[in-house]
Amino acid sequence: MLACRQIIAVRGGTMRTVFRWRRKGSNLTTKEASVPVVEYLQKVNIFQGLTQEEIEELFDGVMVRQCTTGTVFFGPEDSTEWLFILKEGRVELYRLTPGGKRLVTRRIEPGTIFGEMGLLGQTLQGCFAEATEDSLVCVATKEDILSLLKQHPDVAIGLLSAIGNHLIELQERLEQTAFSPVKVRLANFLLANMDTSTGVFASYTHAEIGDTIGALRSTVTEILSEMQGQGLLEVGHKRIHVLNRTGLQDIAQGEGAVPR
Repeated sequence: MLACRQIIAVRGGTMRTVFRWRRKGSNLTTKEASVPVVEYLQKVNIFQGLTQEEIEELFDGVMVRQCTTGTVFFGPEDSTEWLFILKEGRVELYRLTPGGKRLVTRRIEPGTIFGEMGLLGQTLQGCFAEATEDSLVCVATKEDILSLLKQHPDVAIGLLSAIGNHLIELQERLEQTAFSPVKVRLANFLLANMDTSTGVFASYTHAEIGDTIGALRSTVTEILSEMQGQGLLEVGHKRIHVLNRTGLQDIAQGEGAVPR
């Protein structure tokens, strides 16, 4: 079984909750949140080929940990040997620039794994993983995962595929940040993350959008206001409704976008 110890870290003058995951056996000051996870793990893409009995055997004793907003799962100096599987909530992977600016490299949604690069012996390369909402997270040890990969090579292929997709996504985002104007990056971000059936993009603040596309919050707000004035979208509190998808696609392709 897994357990964790809660400590407090200070970064940039802000208090952060940090969890150090370890084997159970010492006195804990936090309450364990143990819930059945077999059915949930079967829904995660890389484990879908496993039977319920195989998951029960391989992940015997895996816990689901309830984490509050602001919980840091790992930082750039940690040698992560855990695989995290987000059950509920949202987690951000990000880096801090020398000036302290936060650059989000990946947002983790429910049903997604993270921390897998550490399992393969890769460094975290300056990354933090932090819960941006109250979350439920399944945690498996390196030993659990290595045992699984030895017995089920198809899971290893799925894991490598997931890592490859993450690297492609990161490369594309870095290329956009380096070569595309903010307006183009913003249009691409909205088109990629909105609900395609309704055109609604929700749950992000302007600051969070800026962190993701590499722009200042004020610049994001200014461009959204400009797009709203052009009739491309409606802007509300943590909600953007895309009204003219074709017009936004033209901007995403670089047509009519003025460099900023």
